[in-house]
This record gives sequence, C-alpha cells and structure tokens, in this order.
Amino acid sequence: MKYLWAAVNLLIPALLLFLMFSTWIGYIAEDIRDLYHVKWAAIVLIMIGYTLNFKKRLAGLIMVAVGVAAWFLI
Repeated sequence: MKYLWAAVNLLIPALLLFLMFSTWIGYIAEDIRDLYHVKWAAIVLIMIGYTLNFKKRLAGLIMVAVGVAAWFLI
C-alpha cells in the first residue's frame, strides 16, 4: 500500500505540469479565453488537493479527482 501512495504522490505533480502546459498552450492558440480562467481554477483546486493529500489523504484525493474531472469537462 505504501508503494501505491508513493506512486500517486509522484504522478499527481506530473499530471499537474501536463495540465498547466496544456492550458497555457490552449490559452495562446484559441480565442475563447474566458473559459481558460475556469481551467486555471481547476488547476488551483488540484494543487490544494495535492497539498491536502499529505494531511488528509481521502479528502485530498477527492479534491484532485474533482479538479481533474472539471478540467477535462471544460
């Protein structure tokens, strides 16, 4: 179980960097810029969930999952 948590804690920052880069590229390439502010809010939610993951694991993972789902649904 420790290896699973270690893998999750290593994959979340990689996912976060990917989503930030994708949002930044989309912000440059597209004209619909108001929608990208909401994507940045979802990225901030993922960051908060990742930091909360070290204190309360389940609440942090739920926030990360909600942030990722919100980012992909926007």
